[in-house]
Amino acid sequence: MKTNKILVGIAALSMIFSTSMVVHAEEIDNHESTSDIGFTTPTEGALTLVNVADFDFGSNPISAKDEVYTNKTETMTTVQDIRGTETGWTVQVAQNGQFKADKKELMSAQITLKTPTISDQSTGSATAKTEITLNTDGSSATILEAAAGLGNGVTIENFAKDAATLSVPGETVKVAKQYETSLTWTLLDQPANK
Repeated sequence: MKTNKILVGIAALSMIFSTSMVVHAEEIDNHESTSDIGFTTPTEGALTLVNVADFDFGSNPISAKDEVYTNKTETMTTVQDIRGTETGWTVQVAQNGQFKADKKELMSAQITLKTPTISDQSTGSATAKTEITLNTDGSSATILEAAAGLGNGVTIENFAKDAATLSVPGETVKVAKQYETSLTWTLLDQPANK
C-alpha cells in the first residue's frame, strides 16, 4: 500500500515539474526560412479557344410572316488564358455569308446574339457583349472581352436557350430544306480597345 502511495506521489510531482518546465520555457533562438515557387508561360495552349458556340434554330414551318426564331439548345464559348501576363484578350465572331440551302439564300435573315452571360463556373472574368447583330459580309464583331488584369484562368460564355435569335422576313422566299451558314470565332491576345 505504501508503495502505491509513493508511486502516486512521484507521478504527481513529475506532472507538476513537467508542467512548470513548459510554462517557464524560455526562447533561446529562432531563425526564418523561405519557401518559393516560380511559374512560366506554357509554350503551347497558354491562350486558346477551348470550344465555341453552335446555334440551332430548329426546324420550323414555312411562314409568310416576319418571324424570330431562337436557339433551341444551350451552348457556350470557352477561353483558357494561362499565360500569367494579365494582359487581357478579345473574342470576335464573324458570319461567313448568308444562310443557304444548296444555292438558295435565306435573304435578309439576321443572327443576333442577345443575352450571353458569364458562367459561375468561370475562374476568369470578362465582359459578355449583348444585342450583337452579325453582318453577313464576314465582318467581325466583339462578343467577349477581358480587360487588362482580367481573364486569367478559364472563362465560359453561356448562351442559354433563347439567348441567340434568327430573324427572317416574311417576304423572304424559303424552300423546304435545311439552311446553313458558318461562324468564325477569333481570339485576340489583347483587349479590343487597347
